Amino acid sequence: MTPLFEQLDPRARILTILGAIIIVASTPNGTLGPFAGYGPLTLLLVSTGRAPGIYLVTRSLAVAPFVLLAAGLLVFQAGVIPAASVALKGFTAAFLLAFLTCTTPLSDLLWGLRHLKAPESLNLILGMMYRYTSLLSEEYGRLERARDSRTTRPLGRHRFAIYGRQFGTLILRSWDRAERVHAAMLSRGFTGSWPVTRELHFSWRDAAFLSLVCALFLAARWLP
Repeated sequence: MTPLFEQLDPRARILTILGAIIIVASTPNGTLGPFAGYGPLTLLLVSTGRAPGIYLVTRSLAVAPFVLLAAGLLVFQAGVIPAASVALKGFTAAFLLAFLTCTTPLSDLLWGLRHLKAPESLNLILGMMYRYTSLLSEEYGRLERARDSRTTRPLGRHRFAIYGRQFGTLILRSWDRAERVHAAMLSRGFTGSWPVTRELHFSWRDAAFLSLVCALFLAARWLP
């Protein structure tokens, strides 16, 4: 059975996560009380979809250097409590965004952004980044396997020179393959938008879910 969150219209999913993040971000720095409500509500929201916990944690930890750097700088200006609130905001937002991307296919996500009147250039950039990131990782994997199969000794002091040549080769191979991929996409009728294979409608259930989540986060926002 499809979980509740994944049954929603992509626009409702995007607005739900965006609304929750805006409410969390609007919490004044130095106020920690609302996070006692944000935490359980975030976990409750995540329970409405299929998102592996390890995926959400690793994705959230990926932003840890930036969040901790911002919080660390704030410690010297405003103190520990305001820095802690900034860190909690950052990790909560990252957790919610990871949940959205895990439960919403890219085509649905781009479709939702387009119908929410997001800039078309943003949609195209996001789609191309997603497509070509996988291309880069595939090419890098091939280069790694080729290097390992031809290397019988430790890289030693020549390590950085080898990595430099490998990076240059990666750029050249990826550029060539990217041109072939783009030509193939154009030959198949690609016009800049990714197709959605099913009918999508914003229903009363979508509106009710969005309203309920925002209302609960707002209630937590005003906790003493």
